Amino acid sequence: MNVKEITSSQNPVFKDAVKKQQLKAAKAAGVFTVEGVRAVDEAIESGTQSRDASWEIESLWLSASFAGDNPGYAADLTRTKVPVYQVPDPLFRRLADTEHPQGVIGILKRQNFSLEEVFQSLPEHPLVVVLENLQDPGNVGTILRTADAAGADAIFCTKGTCDVYSPKVVRSSMGSLLHVPVIPIPSVEALKVGLMKKGIRLLAAHLMGEKAPWEADLSLGVALLIGNEGAGLSKEAAQAADLLVKIPMPGQAESLNAGIAAGMLLYEAIRQRSSCQL
Repeated sequence: MNVKEITSSQNPVFKDAVKKQQLKAAKAAGVFTVEGVRAVDEAIESGTQSRDASWEIESLWLSASFAGDNPGYAADLTRTKVPVYQVPDPLFRRLADTEHPQGVIGILKRQNFSLEEVFQSLPEHPLVVVLENLQDPGNVGTILRTADAAGADAIFCTKGTCDVYSPKVVRSSMGSLLHVPVIPIPSVEALKVGLMKKGIRLLAAHLMGEKAPWEADLSLGVALLIGNEGAGLSKEAAQAADLLVKIPMPGQAESLNAGIAAGMLLYEAIRQRSSCQL
């Protein structure tokens, strides 16, 4: 398969790709976009590691300048049997979300995981993250990246959480969206039923918590629940938790950034689970 050159903005394939850069259209089409060599390479190579799921790539796009400077890379992309298109730099910038794009973009199919298949694939003592109504894409992307680094097995997001396939989340996750299954859930209470069947305790970061994270047992199956940046957890989610923990704040700040709180809980779980030197 050869690289197909498109030079007109009126080309229907190009117009369709541009349309899919709009979040609403992308969601309706079941796709999302990754930018840069690293993200595209990881999408192509997905499935080679046990924690990765294979990603279906709809199309790959190159800027003319990038293709000209990297003919070997462009040739390698054609071996993927995925349609590869080359467009002039001004047209390429219409596809890119970043101010200074690297010159390669992939349009990928979103993945749909069922709760049943995810629970069946979890290890004996899983470490998972649950996000309730997080709205900031930067926070969500940071949590995805931190959960990936910590070896989390899955991330569950309530319907009030921002779209994990939005460009800002994808970008801030630094490719981690491709590594950890992300599963939408109607509510924390609905998820609790499955967690109980798997023997997974639901632990929530909450200002009313009576224990510090290191006083709780995170060495077995645990789901770490993080609430909305401003409002925190809903009353229903807090009541569903098996244990509330509070991260000590001896200073004057009233709360922690959601991404920071998630990172502290994840790495406390690592500390308890591992004898390695961090």
